Amino acid sequence: MINSLCPRPIVVFTFTIIVLLNFAPSFGADIDFLTAASLAPEIRAIIEKRLLDRFLVSTHINPFYLHGDFDGDGQFDTALLIKERSSGKRGIAILHGKSNRIAVIGAGHKFDNGGDDFSWMDAWYVFQRGPVRRGADEKLPPKLRGDALMVSKSESASALVYWNGKSYAWYQQGD
Repeated sequence: MINSLCPRPIVVFTFTIIVLLNFAPSFGADIDFLTAASLAPEIRAIIEKRLLDRFLVSTHINPFYLHGDFDGDGQFDTALLIKERSSGKRGIAILHGKSNRIAVIGAGHKFDNGGDDFSWMDAWYVFQRGPVRRGADEKLPPKLRGDALMVSKSESASALVYWNGKSYAWYQQGD
């Protein structure tokens, strides 16, 4: 009886190891098979084809991806935490659902007060399109065209990352 049951767990274990070795490394050291499996197949395909040559998917914050209509075109977009392969600098890739454009913020690309490395960021969420309260500086709040990303360092500072119609912009919320 034991001999007849033994091959099945070995086959399942072997299959699992093969899948893990072939799928997870393509996303980088920060992501495992089960985590990658939580991404929609079309998002995984875009990541594999267009991001993995320069960036790894990063899971240093939970959730490691967010959905919203960030460019205001009526289609869902995906914001994904990334890490530049060459420098280890962290940032955000925004995959636009309608146009298939990818915008990289941080991760080796200078972005306003956020700099070129978002390693300081320890929380983020989708700020739904609507009124924005006056921030830490004297600038007038932006009128959002779509959803925005609230990026923050807990108990320190926060900012909105939003689409201004041409590119992503930064609006400081708190110090």
